[in-house]
Amino acid sequence: MSKTDWPKEPITDEIMQTLDRILRDWCAETGVSPDSAEAQSKAKTLVDWFEFGVRGEDDLARVIRDDIQLPDASTDLGGPEGRTT
Repeated sequence: MSKTDWPKEPITDEIMQTLDRILRDWCAETGVSPDSAEAQSKAKTLVDWFEFGVRGEDDLARVIRDDIQLPDASTDLGGPEGRTT
C-alpha cells in the first residue's frame, strides 16, 4: 500500500495563540506544568488533531481533555481512536 501525503494548512500566529491558550487552560485545569513532558505530549496531540482537520477551539480542547489520540499512521490506518461519531 502506498502512503498518501495530504497538504497541511500552515499554522499561523493566530492558530498558535489558540493552541497555546487551549494547552495553558488544560494545564491550569489539571495542575500540570506547561513545561512538563505531559504538556509537551498534549501540545503534539493538539497539533496532530489540527492537522487532521479539527479546527474548533472547543473540539480541540475536548480531544486533549478526553485524551483522544490519533493512532500512529505506521501501525494503524483505521482512523482516530476514541471517536464515536
